[in-house]
Amino acid sequence: MRLYNVLFIGCSDFYSNYTTALQTNSILRAVLRCFAMFTPIKFQKTMGLRFVLSFWLVWIASTTFSQELKCKVSVNGQRITNVDASIFKTMEQQIFDFMNARTWTQDVYAQEERIDCSLFINLESSPSQDVYSASVVISSSRPIFNSSYSSTLVNFQDKDWLFTYVQNQPLEFNINTYNGNLSSILAFYAYMIIGLDAESFMKGAGAKYFTIAENVMNNVPNNSPEAKGWRPFDGIRNRYWMINNLMGGKYDNFKEAIYKYHHLGMDQFYEKPDAARTNITAAIGSLEQIARDNPNNVLLNMFMQAKSDELMSIFSGAPQGEKSQAVITLRKIDPSNASKYDAILKN
Repeated sequence: MRLYNVLFIGCSDFYSNYTTALQTNSILRAVLRCFAMFTPIKFQKTMGLRFVLSFWLVWIASTTFSQELKCKVSVNGQRITNVDASIFKTMEQQIFDFMNARTWTQDVYAQEERIDCSLFINLESSPSQDVYSASVVISSSRPIFNSSYSSTLVNFQDKDWLFTYVQNQPLEFNINTYNGNLSSILAFYAYMIIGLDAESFMKGAGAKYFTIAENVMNNVPNNSPEAKGWRPFDGIRNRYWMINNLMGGKYDNFKEAIYKYHHLGMDQFYEKPDAARTNITAAIGSLEQIARDNPNNVLLNMFMQAKSDELMSIFSGAPQGEKSQAVITLRKIDPSNASKYDAILKN
């Protein structure tokens, strides 16, 4: 779990009076909560807050890093023959640096807590000089408590990348201005990945990152020739609908399902497998309303792309009654894979 969340979840409010003054500094807020949680009261009184803060700040500085993402990047330019192939390697490296070397939030991440994610960028054409269209698979995963297993959280194919790239020209980004479509798309998915990861640990924790992603989208000029994928009329499974659904209250049950599935389900499997499966069943059950209202919903599609194989494994070892209930639900929310889920009943 991310260090920032560890320090907050379940911590004492012993120093609640200090938090108002420190609202702008997430690190100090975390330190105060951690101090209250892990330090004996007698020690707090005798040694004083100053010493303890110094100790914790030194510890945090020595064990944490600013970067949130550990993103693998692959650029495939085999379909484009009228461009020097060295450009694709440079593009790959610049995108890698953009995603991994940048500080996206003010939260604290230890090196081992950086979010595993990947971008597979398949360049499809170059309609004019320095302009590229691409289909991209975006994925991320998060670790599961008490195991070496990582659960896929995001698995989404975006077919609407159209951007200008000039070799070795810096990729600039500012959350309040538009600096080109490539940096905007990359930043959008960085905040989506961080937001969904946070949401899987704590209800509502992803909201501030989804707000930034929405702001990135709003900065893109609607009349830009590269604006495809940012507008509602560009399709039903694109960046516009992804953030629109996350920000609107109509699909809050999706975010609830993300939390239940991962933190109350997967994270509990080692100690309480039966309770964990019950919570996962409840999580997918809460997606039924989305499937009824909008079976082509982009969030539902993204969830099932990430989870279908995992769900097969989870319920294959369940009691027969749980299997039957799970298969009925899965067939409703992911009918294209109905025959695949039927196999659960045969195991």
